[in-house]
Amino acid sequence: MSVGQSHAASALGPQTHVLAEAVGAVEIAPGVLCLERRFVGHRRHGQVSMGPCGDACIDASIDRGWVTAASHLAPRPESEPVAPFPTVADLICLDTETSGLAGGTGTWAFMTGLLRARDDGWTLRQFLLTRLDSESAYLEAIAAELVSAGLLVSYNGLSFDIPLLTTRFRLSGQADPLPALPHLDLLKPVRRAYGRVWPDCRLASVEQRLLGFKRKDDLPGSEAPAAWLAWLRAGEVTPLAGVLRHNRWDLLSLAALIPRLGEVFADPGAFDADVRAVAAYHQAQGRSDRAFELLRSERCRLDPAGLLDLARLHRRRGDWDQARAIWEQLAAQGDAEARTELAKYHEHRTRDLHCALALARELPPGPLKQRRCARLNAKLDARDGGSSALMDALAATLNESCSFDRPTKP
Repeated sequence: MSVGQSHAASALGPQTHVLAEAVGAVEIAPGVLCLERRFVGHRRHGQVSMGPCGDACIDASIDRGWVTAASHLAPRPESEPVAPFPTVADLICLDTETSGLAGGTGTWAFMTGLLRARDDGWTLRQFLLTRLDSESAYLEAIAAELVSAGLLVSYNGLSFDIPLLTTRFRLSGQADPLPALPHLDLLKPVRRAYGRVWPDCRLASVEQRLLGFKRKDDLPGSEAPAAWLAWLRAGEVTPLAGVLRHNRWDLLSLAALIPRLGEVFADPGAFDADVRAVAAYHQAQGRSDRAFELLRSERCRLDPAGLLDLARLHRRRGDWDQARAIWEQLAAQGDAEARTELAKYHEHRTRDLHCALALARELPPGPLKQRRCARLNAKLDARDGGSSALMDALAATLNESCSFDRPTKP
């Protein structure tokens, strides 16, 4: 049975109070449940300690370059500045459970979890739609929570959760609070740090690899649509209770990821992250010194591309000896880019054109090699030709001088 086919039955629906009692929720409007929990003080989520998330914690953990306006629905250029976002009390983690993964007008966000940061911990509110004809009240409850938000935090929310909720607000004819909110999609920094390290960046993978959190008896998100339909069709409570637990774990993982990602970007080597990618991010944000220190401190772990980045920063800082040492190391291993840089170094810095030409001749066949070799040969010919002409002129001058000064025979 589809969601549409369930509409007539669900308008009368199973008894919502039965579900409310089973999961510890409150019916805040006909067909709308709200389950609230408080997490006060310190608690562990895997290997991460989730304590009170104060303003200092947020400032230390969240890089402004990760944040984009939700209305953009696309990553903001990393060089574009972001306005400061409000204090801890305005940070809300958001996660939805839906009737399908396709999106569009036929997909319902039947559960929306909101985890709000507090000075003394976190407050979780999960809103559950138990009847299709109650969606307006359901969305009103969500909008009321988001009015005071200053920053939304999600995982892949810019691509899925936010567009879906925006569609539901539009279809219901309600004002959408989402476009006005800055948005931190944690998938963005995770991909930056681990996109070339891990086989995937799914939240379940992040939980295990970065948070040390392993779920037990979890109902996979892919089974959430069937659980909701089982409730609409037959009033089955147990599957929906599993969806609530799954949603709660998703949100707690987001909260734990905030401080952990701050640590990753401060010391990527300690968390087996992609040092080169993190350094490139800092460089793009105008933090050249930070990028340089990361690459230099992790030099022994860098691949050739990372070493070339380090050499490039040495060159920009005027550390030519350090840059040359890296190029020579990589050139000896056959690295074409290092040989190119070394050839340019000898052409323009040491003026050793013969050495530069020898390096250029070792480059892979192609237009770049042809142009570089042709230019260096032309320089050598001009220099050698100029030297020969100078010597000929000098010799001629000496000969004339000798013949002019030679005394005539009597």
